[in-house]
Amino acid sequence: MLEKIVSFEEFSKMDLRIGKITKAEPVPQSRNLVKMMIDIGDEPRQAVAGIAQHYSPKDLEGKHVAVITNLQPKKMFGIESNVMILAAEDEKTISILTPDRPVKAGSKIR
Repeated sequence: MLEKIVSFEEFSKMDLRIGKITKAEPVPQSRNLVKMMIDIGDEPRQAVAGIAQHYSPKDLEGKHVAVITNLQPKKMFGIESNVMILAAEDEKTISILTPDRPVKAGSKIR
């Protein structure tokens, strides 16, 4: 079953890029959240994601990931997240979307 249909015009408003995780740490008092600094080319952004049960902060640092840069900021556990990491999820795991070849931070996803 398909989800709600989004027009190409609506989709084109999304700023999808490759970011590089430069720092990652667990969020205190949370079992699932990780706080990260992500280089998106022109500026660093902070992200908070519920991936701690699938990725350790050490394993995240240096990883290139797909992100959405122009979503409205959201606070989780009092920490502002102003970029969203894209991931696939099934019944058993979460997998961060990463490029299959090296590209520089800030590269646009088309």
